[in-house]
Amino acid sequence: MRRAYLAILAAFALFPAIIPAATFDAVVVFARPDCSFLFVARPNGQHWHVGIPKASPGETDAPEFKRGDTIRVTGRVEYSIKHRIDASKIEKTEAAIPLPPPEETTIEAIFAEVLPYGQTEWYGRMFAVEGMLRDINRRQSTTQLLVGENEKNLQVEIPLDISENLPPNFVLGATVRVTGSLAYTSIENADEGKFGRAENIELIPLDVSGVEVVKKAPFWTLKIIATLCAWLIFLLAIVFAWAITLRRMVAKRTLELGESIRLRQRVRIEAEAARRERLRLAADLHDSFQQYLAGAMFRLRAAINYLPEDAADSRVQLEKVRDALQHTQSGLRSTLWAMNEESVGPESLMELFRFVARRMAHWEGRVSIDSKGEERDIARTFAGTLLLILQEGVGNALKHGAAAHVNVVVEFLEKSLKLVISDDGCGFDASASAPEGHFGIAGMRRRAADLGGEMEISSSPGCGTCLTFVFPL
Repeated sequence: MRRAYLAILAAFALFPAIIPAATFDAVVVFARPDCSFLFVARPNGQHWHVGIPKASPGETDAPEFKRGDTIRVTGRVEYSIKHRIDASKIEKTEAAIPLPPPEETTIEAIFAEVLPYGQTEWYGRMFAVEGMLRDINRRQSTTQLLVGENEKNLQVEIPLDISENLPPNFVLGATVRVTGSLAYTSIENADEGKFGRAENIELIPLDVSGVEVVKKAPFWTLKIIATLCAWLIFLLAIVFAWAITLRRMVAKRTLELGESIRLRQRVRIEAEAARRERLRLAADLHDSFQQYLAGAMFRLRAAINYLPEDAADSRVQLEKVRDALQHTQSGLRSTLWAMNEESVGPESLMELFRFVARRMAHWEGRVSIDSKGEERDIARTFAGTLLLILQEGVGNALKHGAAAHVNVVVEFLEKSLKLVISDDGCGFDASASAPEGHFGIAGMRRRAADLGGEMEISSSPGCGTCLTFVFPL
């Protein structure tokens, strides 16, 4: 039966003109203002994906639909093994069509039924599942959750934009109950005779209330701490292996020169390159993972505070982990963090700065970001380097300067961009050399020079600090 249906579908793909418009009555199972489609259930039990037609020119009040509405759909069926129709007209009716309730199932059962060429009749049905909240990805207009059971992970997208706060119990590791309509991407390949391969399975709730926390996440576990330490060791091993590989490549190229004069010249060049690479690597490590470690430190300190008084052995072990993380923290910063923020953040420089500030919990109420002049488009790589400078400057003010408030001003001039980071912290002697092992100021100065800009420092003990950067545009 399935092969016959696929053959008919392939014939329709070759002769699209033979597919007439379809009209049927159905009840709305899923409708959301931010979605341009509905999921409906027909009296025969079939669930259909209905593309909502765009408003005609001059229309001001487009019809709104909600779960439970009965409608009549007119449109053309899409060439897909799933039940999909691109509606040209949708009318509300008074037809009595029962609304199917959410079906109880499991994430593993969904994957087993749907992948890879499985139960297409489940497309559009509303299910209720439980799983662990494994990831939260804040986007501009929606929030994407990753809910898993054992090795299977289900995507859940809720209509909660970046400016809205998440519910307080939305914490990684919590057990959540998700109620929503099942959707997935299907690949139709008429040339190879393959239809209905399912990928990217997700549940789409009606609203935020469609995701309910049924069991709070444990505040900390030894498994999480061990995993964190393992990742840190893994990352350091990658850096070390990369450095060894680079050194071997340099040595191999040096030996290929042959002549003694050119060999000595190459040795000097490679020595200078290695020196610059060490400086860059030291600065990047300082600017790479420190914020990540800082978050782990905050959680670890909180975990220690939550321990009962009689958990002395656990307290000793956790304090040893805290000390190890604290030692590791001194040499690392946030290059990877900045790369991620640059990728997912807005295109506008000011929106990117404010987007990052909202995601830094310890900046709240202490860091203000303002702009002067008319903002202009900035290259993405340029904005990424400015983001690293901003993070380092604000981080130094809060951590080393103990500042209560940091003011960031971006001024767009006619042919340049001016960035000023000022604070009310303890200040320092700007004429003194930086302590050994501290790369923050040198790293900011180097990044400014890479953009063709300049950096000035104004500070003295007890009088706060002001960093001024000027970049050509």
